[in-house]
Amino acid sequence: MSPQVYQELVLKMNLVGQQRKRLQEALVSAFPTKASLEQMLSLELNRNLEAIAGGDNLREIVFKLIQTAEAQGWVEDLIRAARESNPGNLLLRDIAQELLKNHQTSSSTISSADSTQQIALQTNPETISQKTAIKILHLVLKPIGSDYAECRYFWDHTNDSQSCQLSLAEIKEAERDYNTRPEDYAKMGQALYNWLDGSERILQQAIDQHRRDGIVLAIAATEGLAHLPWEVLHDGQKFLVERRPVIIPVRWKADSRHLSWENQPENRALNVLFMATSPQGIERVLDFEAEEGRILEATKRIPLSLTVEESGCLKELGYLVKEYEHGYFDVFHLTSHATFKDEKPCFITETELGEPEYSSVEDIADVLQFKLPKLIFLSGCPTGYSWDKSMVSSMAEALLMEGATAVLSWGKKVLDTDATAAATLYENLSAGNKVTEAVAQTYQTLIRKKSRDWHLLRLYVAETLPGALVTPLRTPGRKPAPRPSVATEFLDFEKKVRVATRENFIGRRRQLQNCLRTLKSSNEKIGVLIHGMGGLGKSTIASRLCDRLSGHQKIVCWRQINESSLVNQLADLMKNPEERAALKEGKEELKYRLRDALSKLNQLVLVFDDFEWNLEPRDGRYILKSNVVPIWRALVEAIQKQENISYHHIIITCRYDFESDLLRDFHKQPLEGLRKSDLQKKLKQLEAFHSDKIDKKLIEQALQLADGNPRLLEWLNDEVLSKEDADSKLSQLEASSESWKEKIIWVTEDAPKLKIDSSTERIVSWCLVFEIPVPMSALEAVCESIFGYKEQLERALELGLIEVSPEPDESKRAYRVSRILPHIIPTIKLPEEPKVYLLYRKALNKLYELWGNKKNRSEEQWREIFRLALADKENQERFREQFYRMLKVQYNSEADKALESELRKFRQELSEESLCIQLEEDLQNSSELRWEKADEETVWIFYQVMILNDFFDFRELFRNFPYETLNKINQLWLKYSNGKYGFSVQRKIWVSVNEDIQKYGDRVGWSDLKIKGGKEGYYPIKIYTRNLDVVGGFSRRWRVEFIVGADCI
Repeated sequence: MSPQVYQELVLKMNLVGQQRKRLQEALVSAFPTKASLEQMLSLELNRNLEAIAGGDNLREIVFKLIQTAEAQGWVEDLIRAARESNPGNLLLRDIAQELLKNHQTSSSTISSADSTQQIALQTNPETISQKTAIKILHLVLKPIGSDYAECRYFWDHTNDSQSCQLSLAEIKEAERDYNTRPEDYAKMGQALYNWLDGSERILQQAIDQHRRDGIVLAIAATEGLAHLPWEVLHDGQKFLVERRPVIIPVRWKADSRHLSWENQPENRALNVLFMATSPQGIERVLDFEAEEGRILEATKRIPLSLTVEESGCLKELGYLVKEYEHGYFDVFHLTSHATFKDEKPCFITETELGEPEYSSVEDIADVLQFKLPKLIFLSGCPTGYSWDKSMVSSMAEALLMEGATAVLSWGKKVLDTDATAAATLYENLSAGNKVTEAVAQTYQTLIRKKSRDWHLLRLYVAETLPGALVTPLRTPGRKPAPRPSVATEFLDFEKKVRVATRENFIGRRRQLQNCLRTLKSSNEKIGVLIHGMGGLGKSTIASRLCDRLSGHQKIVCWRQINESSLVNQLADLMKNPEERAALKEGKEELKYRLRDALSKLNQLVLVFDDFEWNLEPRDGRYILKSNVVPIWRALVEAIQKQENISYHHIIITCRYDFESDLLRDFHKQPLEGLRKSDLQKKLKQLEAFHSDKIDKKLIEQALQLADGNPRLLEWLNDEVLSKEDADSKLSQLEASSESWKEKIIWVTEDAPKLKIDSSTERIVSWCLVFEIPVPMSALEAVCESIFGYKEQLERALELGLIEVSPEPDESKRAYRVSRILPHIIPTIKLPEEPKVYLLYRKALNKLYELWGNKKNRSEEQWREIFRLALADKENQERFREQFYRMLKVQYNSEADKALESELRKFRQELSEESLCIQLEEDLQNSSELRWEKADEETVWIFYQVMILNDFFDFRELFRNFPYETLNKINQLWLKYSNGKYGFSVQRKIWVSVNEDIQKYGDRVGWSDLKIKGGKEGYYPIKIYTRNLDVVGGFSRRWRVEFIVGADCI
């Protein structure tokens, strides 16, 4: 068979009557207008529909189109192009799967008739790879009683197996060392290898048979044997995973008689579905943006298609998966925290509002059912570890039981750096390497980098072992990956990219989720308005949203918009010259020309970046310029008039929220500076901010100046901290606001200026009293004496002067004035002392009402309460008052730590001379509560001594408490209790019970804290029970030992 005849037979697809009819119905359903069909043919196949099938009857046009495609031999191209253009159409999906599958089967039959010719033409990568297939050595391990294990070895058939008994005693030491001395992996790996090899050298002999082919060790181990670290197997010279050709252990779920290869690579780029979860309230935030970025960086030479599900919600994941055909995704990558709930492994995913949701394996399988990819990577820990060795399967094993082919996971908790280093995996998978080869390369990379946790990466398989997922890059006809990002379309006048690339993007998860929720699922909104101060990353968020809307065409308009520019950009997307002319030169009104053009285009996202250039101030707010109004109205109404209002979208980035009735169909997304984990992720990217060569005080000064503004952080990193004169430059920045305006906020003289009146300045100045984001009711409480304060606060929000947290529920949002503002607008500042003290009191009272309760476990919020209280210098009793306020929520460690932190800032204002004055007054009092008050005052004395002596914590305080002060406290208690209470009384009892903590507690009455006083030695008590974990019992033996056990008492 000649190559020409072979190719003609393979490439030509012939349809039968019913297939032709079903394809016709599917195409009509997918492209309901002649214009949409015409556009698909033009964009995807570069063919002219009019030249193929004229007329107006769509069904007849489609029938002629199919006939022509069959006759000319490009019907398969037509089907693939239609699926590419409209992947969500179910009729088209079904007929395409049937026809393409049948065609591939017939191609394989033809190829088998002349296999030599097939190999020469390189048309079937599967057959080629099978000729050099890595061999699979099966090892089945089962415990026999408590002392032995049976091990069976075989290659392809269980009938050819060999078996032996192994003593479990020989590996107990290796298992113990793995859990207690994890640094000696080679030693324990060699012990495991020798155990499997035995005196008969069964393992070594088996490996020697196929060493040059590469070997997969399919290890099926049950019960406790499954937890042994098979990945560290070591033959005395190297770890097996370091061998070339590779020898790689995989964990085989032995539900089948043997493990077989499944090697059917797709002739296209690798398709990866990536979902990261980061629920609110889960403290250890994963650096998932860096993980995504490293995957993209590692696959630059051989790109993959990385589809990201941004919500972290399984429900949304299910919607996304349904948009793609079966087999579209090769890998599902899920990065999240894993845990056990109700004795079952689960991932901590997100609800639609970003709250934690504990999702089981069954939940994950439900949303992926029928569309499980060949490989699932659970990049969470411990997804490959069983909580109960005898009963509960790991999450990876459980997924295999739900139908997964292969699962890659981590065995225990790992470092983030080790987890993200697995980008090597995708570099190899994208290149067309087998899954086992890619995993082996990942091991070798991690070992070279001296990654501590390399061996915890585990590959689990069931009946089949995936080979290569895709073909190599240069395979004829290989479909390339789409462009990964539209960031390069966000250009300035010098053609420089103005936004963070996809590899460098961090944070803004909640804002992205809010916007995507509108852009992907809303049937009422046509777009989003992202607004806030300059430098917060509005354009970068818009770019990220475009990347997430992968099926949409994009148009980016920067700054001033005009009719000509908008029309020309839309016309560039239209292939039909008559339609282009109608749009550009038509006599109808602009809104009608735009409406007709948009009806002929595929889904489109129009980005209007730096939109403030189209606004002008009026009455303290911003409105559209008069020449912009007709253009903007025409565009918005053209989209609103589409049959599907949410088919096309608009994204606006602007410094201000502006007045316009045309914004009623937009979701408004305000921004705030980077905070907490997002800020830490950003600083990791900026070398100067974590340099050991730069003074930490300068770094802290720069952080204070930037106040979380990404652009300012980058500028300070590149142009200030990294320079030799960083100290003087930072001082100049603090002293001069002009340099801030020129370099950060307003770049040129013709740039739009922020215009605010004195009333707004006053409102914003008063809101500076809060240093952290607070509820709107707190801002209102501070500003309520200002006439029209609610309207002024709303105006400040519109102008971007008050930053807003990203909660979807507006009632739960928090607000804060950026500390950048006083530098760039000197008239915005807190009132001078003593006027400011009234603001402190108002702010304190409101926050205490909102947050000052036992349930509040936010150290940040408690710290803000105490900061405001201690800042009121007119209140001479503020230190003691706040201590007693903390005692009201005793056993709240966050409040305790917050007070201690704030109190240390006022160390110089505390006095040793007056420490015991209030204690004596309380003890002299005849009130029934005098003992409890004196007890609390004693704790306050201890607290002050800790601060005055700069002791690190209470443990250091107890070890080094000054004798004179301790004795003075003791004497006062003895004097006013007639010798019943005091440290010396407690010491005598302590000695009499031979320092037995339980007996001591019984003697003084501490064993039941509900019984107060009465017994000798009961007081003082709170100094010992401060932050007691379990109220009603005593557990702080070390405090008793240091105080009543002291010889000085």
